[in-house]
Amino acid sequence: MSESFAIKEVKLDNPEKVMSEFKATGSVELRNKLVMHYLNLVNLAIYSMRSVLLSNIPFEDFFNQGVIALIDCLERYDPTRGASFDTFSYLAIRGSILKYMRKQNWLTNRAWDAQNKISQGRKYLEQKLLREPTDAELAEYLGITEQQLSQRIVEIASVDTISFEEMIEQAWEGVIEKSMDNSKSHVDNDLLENELRGELAKAIDCLDPKEKQVISLYYYENLNLREIGEVLDISQQRVSQIRKKALDKLYEKMKEYRCD
Repeated sequence: MSESFAIKEVKLDNPEKVMSEFKATGSVELRNKLVMHYLNLVNLAIYSMRSVLLSNIPFEDFFNQGVIALIDCLERYDPTRGASFDTFSYLAIRGSILKYMRKQNWLTNRAWDAQNKISQGRKYLEQKLLREPTDAELAEYLGITEQQLSQRIVEIASVDTISFEEMIEQAWEGVIEKSMDNSKSHVDNDLLENELRGELAKAIDCLDPKEKQVISLYYYENLNLREIGEVLDISQQRVSQIRKKALDKLYEKMKEYRCD
């Protein structure tokens, strides 16, 4: 998936003034100027989710979805309610792209089927070989190439990541809603965001060492499952297992935070 697009942002000298004028007049021309000014938020949102977005879906699809979300944010944004437009729109753009991913029903169904076949194949080979099968052995048993096995493992990982990302997005949205509903300052908003980051950091710290290592390499070092397997000298399928277990733990921990 390409991480660049032909449309470039056009920066405004005073976006706050243009935003105020747009809210007062509803001018489509002013709205379009704001879209061009904030266009980089779309690229940033997509880049931040590069580990979950599938390479077989064109970048332009995600970009277009992000621009639609950006326009919607400009229509809905109320400057008097506290949250900055950057924060408000960035979260909404990410959420819109995640919902778009969810609508790709073929992904969930195919990934679920692949997960069952890979899991059953791995268990069978473990019993037969008395050890964990290699990716090559598992691919041969399933009657597919190693490249196809790798792609299916990535799809399975994407489904898990989408669920976790959606949960985090909902938590962020709750933070923004609290800040805006209380009509407090941006400082309070920053404190709420820091609190959520702190909760996520504590949840990660509670993971087993291997789980923390995989999460760190995947989300912070931006390595893919195959590369992590090479670093840790384990199979790609094992990396996927460890990552899923870690995400399940983080999901439960962050659900507790959201219920507070």
